[in-house]
Amino acid sequence: MSYHALYRQYRPSRFCEVVGQEHITDVLRNQIRTGRIAHAYLFSGSRGTGKTSTARILARAVNCLDPKDGEPCGKCAACLTDVSESIDIIEMDAASNSKVDEMRALLEKAEFAPIYLKTKVYIIDEAHMLSKSANNALLKTLEEPPAHVVFILATTEPQALPATILSRCQRFDFRRLSVHNLAANTRRVLRSAGAEIEDEALMCIARAADGGMRDCLSIADQCLSFCGDADGTEQKLITQQDVLSVLGSMNADFLFDFADSVLHSDTAAVMKNIEQVVSGGRDIGVFVQDLSNHFRSLLLAKVCGSCADILDCTQDTMERYLAQAESAGKARLERTLDALMQLQPNLRWVTMPRVLLESTLLKVCHPDEQTDMTALIDRMEELERRLKSGAFVSAEPKAASDSAQSSGSRSDNSNNSNNSDNSGNKEAGSASSENGKAAAEPALPTPPVVSDSFEVPAATPEAEELFRTFMAALMKTDMMLGIQIQLAAAHWLENENLFICFDKSKRSNYNYANTPEVKAKLRRAAGESIAPHGVELVLKDGSVVAKKDVPTELFGVEITEV
Repeated sequence: MSYHALYRQYRPSRFCEVVGQEHITDVLRNQIRTGRIAHAYLFSGSRGTGKTSTARILARAVNCLDPKDGEPCGKCAACLTDVSESIDIIEMDAASNSKVDEMRALLEKAEFAPIYLKTKVYIIDEAHMLSKSANNALLKTLEEPPAHVVFILATTEPQALPATILSRCQRFDFRRLSVHNLAANTRRVLRSAGAEIEDEALMCIARAADGGMRDCLSIADQCLSFCGDADGTEQKLITQQDVLSVLGSMNADFLFDFADSVLHSDTAAVMKNIEQVVSGGRDIGVFVQDLSNHFRSLLLAKVCGSCADILDCTQDTMERYLAQAESAGKARLERTLDALMQLQPNLRWVTMPRVLLESTLLKVCHPDEQTDMTALIDRMEELERRLKSGAFVSAEPKAASDSAQSSGSRSDNSNNSNNSDNSGNKEAGSASSENGKAAAEPALPTPPVVSDSFEVPAATPEAEELFRTFMAALMKTDMMLGIQIQLAAAHWLENENLFICFDKSKRSNYNYANTPEVKAKLRRAAGESIAPHGVELVLKDGSVVAKKDVPTELFGVEITEV
């Protein structure tokens, strides 16, 4: 086979060619320059960060006959000899040679002097795979190493090595490469291979590589093959669509549209988008990962503002993140991201990942049906946003008016005619004083109002018991609604109905609890807990004297009126 992969063709041969590991290469160059070469090195780090390549460069550098500023000269016999073919530079894969007998055979040869080079170098890759006995055999040699031997251990799991071996090695930790380093080196390699790549396509490859240069070049190599013409020749330009097709990912526009449907609880659009992902042959696991990264970007944009350097994106994309994050609350973004992160590991264990994805997003789109604390905060943020925007408009104003007349008649029956006249005058005055605000604010449902002169009946033991039973049932079904009802000023029992009274300072809480959909929840809770008794809400146009104790905080957070 004549073709070699890009990561093999363009493997670095000098310290200066190693990308993103200057904190290591500078130290090694200085050691070569001054002759302070250690007998054992440990190179640790994630995959594809340059551990084995750096070990090979170090092996050539310690044997170079004429090093230049700590770099191998590239001209002498030691530099021109292929590391894989050299007798004095031995590479061992500990994953397939982990037994103690194999380690002993290797160490027995270490006692002999090198044949062609100055120093015998042993490169042990995946050193964490060595057995306990093999580690003990290696430890004995590291304690009293021959003067002509250098050991280089490379591993992705240094914590798996015994502390006795770690303490006898100079340890160098290889960092994950940044997106910019990956992109710059990949562009250089592709240009050397005679190809060009779009900026967005290059960033897609760099982000997908997850900090590994080998992964980055492997993806670029795959894209280069994908772009081949029908006659077998390669195209000179790799586009973003080519990269997305190779990776099985969705483009940014689709992710923004999908996130919009989730944030606006448009379940129909969410289901259609999932169908588009599945019908397009995309891997659901890859899609969930892309969606998780998108919501992470939205959350960072919400919290940090403009942070294009952190997200490794263009300024135009950053503006789109900021605009979309502005339409959602922080709790909604956190809850969605948390749900997606919990979803990822579960996808590999289910036979129907699509169903699991759909059910997860349905829960995210309907926080009103969830009882966890994050969902509660999400609903409170949405409530605050709607209150600020004036979005609370009754869907059934006539029903609200009928309820007002009914409750008002009950209140009037328990008072004299003078109180009724005073109430009517007060309502008329209130309407005329707020006439100027009517044009600027949306109309709210007309509540049943009792006058200042109305004396709140004392709560009987029976009323107290009914109220506690009703609130316990309500808190189990809808905690947020229960908090709103707890802010009522008084309650009493009248005509087999439990009356719950708000004063004018809690008008917004009353308006929320008096909407048709919320009143339906109250009726259900009452039917399940205190039947045959019903629940009626009233609003007092003044302060309620007989105010009961109200909690001032919930779960350590102070309760304030919205």
